[in-house]
Amino acid sequence: MTLTADDLLCATTEIMGKSTYGTAYKATLEDGSQVAVKRLRDKITKSQKELTRLMYWGRMRHPNLLALRAYYLGPKGEKLVVFDYMPRGSLATFLHGNIFVTNVLMF
Repeated sequence: MTLTADDLLCATTEIMGKSTYGTAYKATLEDGSQVAVKRLRDKITKSQKELTRLMYWGRMRHPNLLALRAYYLGPKGEKLVVFDYMPRGSLATFLHGNIFVTNVLMF
């Protein structure tokens, strides 16, 4: 999948949840495909170097981990990480069966 910043800006989004790391969104791209985007809070990562380190972690492959597809560091310091969207809910809901747990991406 090739993804640009413009693709994300043109996508329709809905909030999936919030955590101490940031806010998670389900983004539907113009071609109909879906990704999960997490906008990280300012204190989570401070630099391009730290985001690049995330990409190294994103190369890990395991059936129980979401693939990290991309990251973005904007001119005003906004930080986004992009994952595959998993339509069946969160890991927390699967493990604990709590219907009140929001669908939040954890990494």
